[in-house]
Amino acid sequence: MLKRMRWYLWVLMGVLSVYIGISVYFMEHFFPGTVINGENADFFTVAQASRLVLRQAQSYTLELEEKSGKLSVLDPKEMGVSYYETDAVRKVKRMQNGFLWPRMFWRIDLYQIVAGTRFEEEAFRQAVGELACLDGGQKSQNAWIEMTEDGYQIHPEVCGTQVDAQMLEEQIRSAVSNQRSFLNLEESGCYAPPAVTADSPEIAELSRKLDRWLGAQVTYVFGPESEQVDSKALAGFVTLDGLEASLNPEAVAAWVEELAGKRDTYGQERKFKSTLRGIITVKGGNFGWQIDQETESLALLEHVEAGAVLEKEPAYLHTGNAWSSNYDIGDTYVEVDMGAQRMWVYKDGKAVVDTDVVTGDMRRNRGTPAVVASIQYKARNAVLRGPGYATPVKYWMPFYGGCGIHDASWRRKFGGEIYQTDGSHGCVNTPPEAAKTVFETVDAGTPVILYY
Repeated sequence: MLKRMRWYLWVLMGVLSVYIGISVYFMEHFFPGTVINGENADFFTVAQASRLVLRQAQSYTLELEEKSGKLSVLDPKEMGVSYYETDAVRKVKRMQNGFLWPRMFWRIDLYQIVAGTRFEEEAFRQAVGELACLDGGQKSQNAWIEMTEDGYQIHPEVCGTQVDAQMLEEQIRSAVSNQRSFLNLEESGCYAPPAVTADSPEIAELSRKLDRWLGAQVTYVFGPESEQVDSKALAGFVTLDGLEASLNPEAVAAWVEELAGKRDTYGQERKFKSTLRGIITVKGGNFGWQIDQETESLALLEHVEAGAVLEKEPAYLHTGNAWSSNYDIGDTYVEVDMGAQRMWVYKDGKAVVDTDVVTGDMRRNRGTPAVVASIQYKARNAVLRGPGYATPVKYWMPFYGGCGIHDASWRRKFGGEIYQTDGSHGCVNTPPEAAKTVFETVDAGTPVILYY
């Protein structure tokens, strides 16, 4: 029994060794039943098969059939075309797993492999350009779409009788590269009818895309007013390249930039209804409406791409309090009349603080800036530091640069002409009780209007 088992084991090992040996052999040799480009390649190595493919390429010719039925034969070698070996054969060989060699007894593998193609461009183009089929005839024109001022227009195709030289070159180039033996010029699109007609899927698809984009209705709301992206603007966003259309981000960005030029108030002069002087003009600062052009340009591009119909506010880098109430300042704000050395705080249109203050020292060129600013943040029990001083305050509300509103417990008097010769370093010095009320009333973002 033990001897029989040993005998079986030896037989199994022998069979396994033969199987592995054959598998290793077929790692580098093609299986019997392999046909490459119509020729038998049984047991060929990769190198032999590569030489076969190259030999076939070097003897290849292309037969052209014209519309009239005339035939002509082109020799690629005479047209500046040459062929060379590539790794295509090895890639095909990898498809034949050497360990699966038993399948060769019932399966035939058919492969089409082309050699690498090299064109001497000048000679190739000259040879194509001298072909007799290019003489005479009227060239066909494809249907095309033109953008107009407020939309688009479809121009129908024009059928011609002339061979398209560029198409002919492309078709011959493709045929030679793939070693196709026959090329019918009419079937390959070298003659009329045009490749694209007014009823072609390409025109229909492009029309659907343009209809979607030009059908977008995006309206920007600015309080009681609005701005719509009109049909002329939408048409200006579209770039056509043949039958390909795209939205031009630069055109969209230019429209948003123009919109911002109309609507931005940030950093700009504006009218203001002051407490003592009526309507005045105040300088810009760090308060107001400012459209985030980069973000809004991307958003508008997406809206048009989707053909959206919507009303919206644009994205903002900075916002005002209103669009029409008190010239975008709204009804809650801090007003500092530095000529009168008075400060008012208005909450929902009602004055909750009316106090004398001391602003920047004019004699030392420390005058508080005349701007429209906004409260940046609020802090309790801060220490204000600068060259030669460190001053603790209970209420600190910075609004522009290093300037802010704060209590000034060390001062006994406020208002009058103090700021001319004994003013602050640029801040608005406020009586402690008034500063407390200001602190409790305002929030970050509250506008501060300062003027002389």
